[in-house]
Amino acid sequence: MPILPFGNHAPKIDPDAYVSAQATIIGNVEISSNANIWPGAVIRGDQAQVRIGEGSCIQDSVVIHAHNPDNPAILGNSTIIGTAAVLHGVYIGDYASVGEGCALFDGATLGEGVLLTPGSIVPGNVVIPPRSLNSGVPAAQIREITREEVEKQKAKAETIAAVFQKLKGWQLTI
Repeated sequence: MPILPFGNHAPKIDPDAYVSAQATIIGNVEISSNANIWPGAVIRGDQAQVRIGEGSCIQDSVVIHAHNPDNPAILGNSTIIGTAAVLHGVYIGDYASVGEGCALFDGATLGEGVLLTPGSIVPGNVVIPPRSLNSGVPAAQIREITREEVEKQKAKAETIAAVFQKLKGWQLTI
């Protein structure tokens, strides 16, 4: 797996995290314990920090980029970022879920437990309130979600993290 320094920063990956051999991690990136990074993901902290919280799941072909010193990319604990999502300098609270193919731009904030449906776009500097279901281009709130729904999201992230803990040491052979 390419784990590359950029400038004065080298990625910091907790030994209990799982990072696919086909993922690319560059620069000022911190990956917490039990986080899992799937094949094809690119996490690039070249101008600002990228921090992935404990137990978070970054699925296939996700791009996370912090290219503006004013907007680090901070993902809370037990977040799930769906396949092919693109995140540029955003804050995402604990237990949030970003659907497949979403795009979030500089300064966007998703509160705790937010659910963002696949294909949604969150423009720069937009704040999405905690515990809400959001969808569309641009994303708009559909409804509030319950504490039980937030707990289900947390349990889903924990289940995914447990699966990837079993894969430690496993490498794809071609």
